[in-house]
Amino acid sequence: MNTKTAHQTAISSFNSNHSEYDIFRPTFTPILVNPFLAQLGLGSQKNDTFIFDNDKRIVEVACGTGKFTKNLVDNGWKDNLLVVEPSKGMLETFSKNFPQIKVENKILASSYDIPVKDSSVDAIIIAQGFHWFADEEALKELNRILKPNGKLGLIWNLDLTSPSQDNLVKDSKFFNAGTQYYDKLNFNVKNDQQVFEQFFQIQKWNEEVTKYIYSFDLNVPQYRHGKWREVLKQDNKYFDTEILDSFALYDKLIKPIDVWKYWETRSYITDLEPMKKEEIKKHIDELLKEYVDNSSYQVDKLIKPMATHSVVINVKK
Repeated sequence: MNTKTAHQTAISSFNSNHSEYDIFRPTFTPILVNPFLAQLGLGSQKNDTFIFDNDKRIVEVACGTGKFTKNLVDNGWKDNLLVVEPSKGMLETFSKNFPQIKVENKILASSYDIPVKDSSVDAIIIAQGFHWFADEEALKELNRILKPNGKLGLIWNLDLTSPSQDNLVKDSKFFNAGTQYYDKLNFNVKNDQQVFEQFFQIQKWNEEVTKYIYSFDLNVPQYRHGKWREVLKQDNKYFDTEILDSFALYDKLIKPIDVWKYWETRSYITDLEPMKKEEIKKHIDELLKEYVDNSSYQVDKLIKPMATHSVVINVKK
């Protein structure tokens, strides 16, 4: 039995902010999710239609409040879906959101000790969470429950360019999930990061606010640090090192008053003292005053360029 446990910062912060997380964190667009599920061997595409095989068994690890789960439920998964989450608070909100999922299929557990039989799962999906446990111990446990030829799927929403997009454009797939800027981007560049640098620079207010918030996340694992990618690219006995990257670009419309609320749900912000939070909120307001102009708005909401990154890896068995 693995003695390693889930990251305590994640558990404590998500226990306290699960309701706000559910309200202010973005969902995952079917424009990317549907091909992502097909890449995982969970369905197929015929013309513009996806057909999913609900007999395939999925374990969603670190399910949170169910931001990604909704896509699985909408695509027909129910009894063959098992969700695992180490935070009681998150699982509490999840249960309210998905009463149709059996109680026994909603499990309080971590990625290091998943109560599932060996080689019994077709696909594992981890949304917005793998960076918290990107290590060999977790890979070993994920490998254990996957069937031969099973696949691991990772997916994140992202706010800015980072080492996590360090891949060749020619080896990546891109989808327009609803951004007015897609046709303005130059995809004839070498690296995915060069595409995202163009994209996120368009709305200066968002770039500056995001950079400021990121200055507080140095001591906790985050998607943007790219360490999860380093772990997967290293030769290991659990998963192939070849990574299939796909991206969806979209515009999130957000009220100015909700910019702070969006960022307050981050674990490394939630854990701060109230006085420090107030200081951060005040500085965000100052940045908005400085960088927001008429081009920042769509009607009465700010345009926040965002993207979703999906990754598919084959198990070694």
